[in-house]
Formats: sequence, structure tokens, C-alpha cells
Amino acid sequence: MFLEDSLVVKTKTLAIVVAVIVVSSFAVYGYWSTITPRADVRIGYLNQDLHQLALQVALVNGYFEDENITVETVVFSNGAFEMDGFLADQIDMGYLGAAPALTKRLNMDILITILASVNLEGSAIMVKKSEYDSGAVTSIANLTGKRVHHPGVSTVQNFLLRLALENAGMTYEDIIPVFTIPPLMEDALTTEAPAFIAWEPYCAKAEYSDAAVVLMNSGEIWPSHPCCVVASANSFLEAHPDVVQKVINVHKRAEQWIVDNPLGAIAIAVDWLEMDQSPVENAFNRIIFDYNLNMTGLTMYLEFLIDQGQVDLQWSEVASFMNGFVNATFVES
Repeated sequence: MFLEDSLVVKTKTLAIVVAVIVVSSFAVYGYWSTITPRADVRIGYLNQDLHQLALQVALVNGYFEDENITVETVVFSNGAFEMDGFLADQIDMGYLGAAPALTKRLNMDILITILASVNLEGSAIMVKKSEYDSGAVTSIANLTGKRVHHPGVSTVQNFLLRLALENAGMTYEDIIPVFTIPPLMEDALTTEAPAFIAWEPYCAKAEYSDAAVVLMNSGEIWPSHPCCVVASANSFLEAHPDVVQKVINVHKRAEQWIVDNPLGAIAIAVDWLEMDQSPVENAFNRIIFDYNLNMTGLTMYLEFLIDQGQVDLQWSEVASFMNGFVNATFVES
């Protein structure tokens, strides 16, 4: 009997302790939830993508505070993953490439709207320096049968690679595409895999370290091509148009500051990227920062994606789709 009573007491004591812990946990959670409210807007961007310098400039210069909005930033390794972030409700707005925005909007019905441009150009096809110096790879045609690193199928860089191959009279099937994240591309170059395509600053960084040379800048593949854009989830756009307008105002201000203050912008980029100034400066000079939307260029993206079989859309539907997918109202305000 004593043993049974002892067990009952211990069981009751344990139950009380567990109950106290559970209640305390909820209390702590409620406390932290109270003092850390959700930001006004959650903005996605790509890991160390110099194209998206405007976001870092805005954060450093306090532009969001000037608009009286709080921001949470979420980093992704490429635009396709960022589109998945929209789908998973991890972000409300984002800086990402036009190609993944188009591809996943159509193929996965991820409902977003493009609101502003971020940059033109700023990518390159790079070749292992020893392969270039030996004459083994000095043209796009020399990549036939070779492995080429790219940052993902639904990326601007993959799009540009396909376009470069087509311009050279080749197809995507003539190479062996290999998915690699940009920070690892430089070290992944070999005789069998002598090339990569990436966004800046990874191209300039590989050149700076004598690992690779530029085979073709993206401006040579498609002059003044659109690249990154600012987009919003449609649900957030409908619910918070005032916040969206403030974010676009901040973006425009940051872009203009970059154009007007290149040395200051490079200094912010050096701190953010944690790289030497020389490669950052070279990378910066290969990018055109421009917030104005280029509907013609964005439509060309879509038409090429249709031609390549990357999206399922009828040619007759292009104009109506683009009119709903791109909204210039906010950037023109």
C-alpha cells in the first residue's frame, strides 16, 4: 500500500510539473509574440546577388524607417527557391529574376505580380582560365559535350545560357548542364566542366582570383536585357497596397542613390559581400541599375520560354497574361 501511495504521489507531482512547464511555455511564447510583432513586410532576396544591391542600400541608409515600415528580410539561393518562398507564405515581396518569376507563375500558378525593375545585364559565361589560355575553350561552340555549371533551371542565367547556345547555332542538349550554387562554381571548374554562368559578383570574383576568364558577358548575349525585378504576392498586394507603394518608393530611392553615388554604393557592397573592393567594383560596372519596367524585354523572356518549352502558354495568350502579370502603377507613382 505504501508503495502504491508513493507512486500515486509521484505521478501527481510529475503531472503538476508538466502542467506548469506547458503553461509557462505558452506564457513565454505569448510574451515573445507580444514584444516581437510580425514585420510590416517580409522581403526575399538572393544570396550575395549584387544585382539586388538596392535592398542593402535601403537597409543601410534607413529608407524603410523613413517610410515608417518594418521589414524582415529572407535570403534564398536562387529565384526559383524564392518563388517557392512565395508559395509557402514565407515572404510578401521579393527581389528575384524575371525568368523564375515567369516560369513558376505559369507552371505552378504561384500568384505574384511584377512591380518594378531592378537591373539590366550583370551576368556572364565564365571559362576556366587554363582551358581558355590553352585554346581548348575560346567560344560557345567549344562547350559542346562539356559540363556547364548553372544556378538552376528556372533562373535568368539558365535562360541566358540557352539563348547563347541558340545564338551559336546550338541547343541546350549539346552541353551537359550541371546545377551548382554560384559560391561553389569557381572551385568546381575542371577540364570536363570548364564553364559556368552566374550573376555578379561571382564572375568578377573568379576572374580576380585567376580561376576563370569571361567568355561572354550577358550584354553580349542580349544587350540591355532585363534581369531582376521586384514582385509582390497578389494577396499581399490586395491587402496592403499602401505598404507595397512604400516599398517601391524605397526601391526607387535606393536605385537612384546607387546611380548618383557609385563609390558609396560600392562601399556598401564590399561590406555586404565581404569581398575585396577590386572584384566588387568590376562586377558593379557590369550592372545597369534601373527601376523602370521594360515590358518589351519581359515579353521577350516569355516568348523565348514558350519557344524552349519551359512554360505552357499559347502565343495568343501572351499579351493578356503580361498585362495581368506586370503592374507599372506603383513604380510610376
